[in-house]
Amino acid sequence: MGVAQPHLGLTAATNENATDYNASAPSRSPENFLWPLLDVIGVNFTFWGLSYLSGAPFAKITPKIWKENFGTGFQWDDNEFEVNQFAHPWQGGLYFTAARVNGLTFWESAPYTVFGSWTWEHFAESEQPATNDFLTTTWGGVFFGEALYRLSNDVLDDSTSGSTRLGKEIAGFVLSPMNGIDRLISGQAWADGPPGKHFPLLFDLRVGPDGLGLSEGTGWGKIVSASLRVDYGDLYAKPAITTPFEYFNAMAGLGVGKEILGEAFDGTGVLLGNRFSIGGSDDDLIAWTMGYEYFTNGTTKVFTRESTGVYSLGALSTGVSWFSHWRLGAGFSIDGEVDALAVPNGSITSPYAKYESNRSYNYGIGGAGKAELNLRHERFGRLYANVDRYLYYVVDGATGVESLGTLRIGFYANLYKGHGLGASVIRYDRHSSYDDYADFSDAFWSGQFHYELEF
Repeated sequence: MGVAQPHLGLTAATNENATDYNASAPSRSPENFLWPLLDVIGVNFTFWGLSYLSGAPFAKITPKIWKENFGTGFQWDDNEFEVNQFAHPWQGGLYFTAARVNGLTFWESAPYTVFGSWTWEHFAESEQPATNDFLTTTWGGVFFGEALYRLSNDVLDDSTSGSTRLGKEIAGFVLSPMNGIDRLISGQAWADGPPGKHFPLLFDLRVGPDGLGLSEGTGWGKIVSASLRVDYGDLYAKPAITTPFEYFNAMAGLGVGKEILGEAFDGTGVLLGNRFSIGGSDDDLIAWTMGYEYFTNGTTKVFTRESTGVYSLGALSTGVSWFSHWRLGAGFSIDGEVDALAVPNGSITSPYAKYESNRSYNYGIGGAGKAELNLRHERFGRLYANVDRYLYYVVDGATGVESLGTLRIGFYANLYKGHGLGASVIRYDRHSSYDDYADFSDAFWSGQFHYELEF
């Protein structure tokens, strides 16, 4: 659903003698495991306190409500798509980073995200604990936490001083607040130290008119969208990827128009991978990946239960991915990616969900298949195509089967040192077969035109 990958093979990491700020503590003590627990409780208390002071009804908790929460168990809640699919994962990222800044590894940090989500659902809300919140907070929290922690550390540099150091510390704090808070409390934010190891980064910025997500041409010229994608790390630098998120990509997007606010965030992180080659001119990686997707076209119905004109999709996914880079000569290369993913929790807009669950969308379990191809010339730009297919069996909402597909074809023309113009056409098709309601089908073409910058 996101921006097509500009380039999959990046140059090897530099500054090999610098310190890797992402590395876990070389030795463990009880404090490494205890402090994250206290930090997670502090995060929950802070968010609960702010909600209570603002008068939020869900923050009015009592011991009786805690007892009821344990007695009733989990349900699927009816909160807005934006809250459930984005706000909860971002909060989960704070839990995860609380463990990382205390020297724990990726895998050691994940249980703290589970703990933070579970305690929030049972102790910080008067509403019955929600299955969907627990899943999105935990899964999305791991993705947000590690990705933003790594980006924050890539900005930081303990060998700098003055205004340069201040700017880096502020940027690192914005990207990963828990990392910034830890550096302030420990004094590391102003202490002298070795420079940080910088990993390869490739950014792709797009700004322009957009008809994304609006059917029958109704969106043309009515939306201005912006997206920023980052590719972190090098897929092919080593024989194997053994540290999670040594490579990941993430895209954030925003579409703005009259009565429209569209939002998007998606990404893929490599957990483990092995490199191989089919011939002498290619590099390949077969990998276990995890993904997170959030998209809504955000019409006037944003934050409501009305689905008419609204197109929203969410996916928590994991599976097998194959990345490939082929050198063709004369400045040409081909990059490809194929993903076969399980989706333990997915969401999609439904015209009937409001009758069954008081939401504009269904929750489902299923899978996704994706494929992408980029033909690039190192001077002139690239042509690209990608296709995604999602299949969900509805577990809460209007029961049935949801099938959604997208096809995107586009180009980018490099005009001067990464500055260029691009355009793409997108076809959406969706078929929903419901047990108790009439089937729903929709298909339309849309498109984008944009200024594009690769750097």
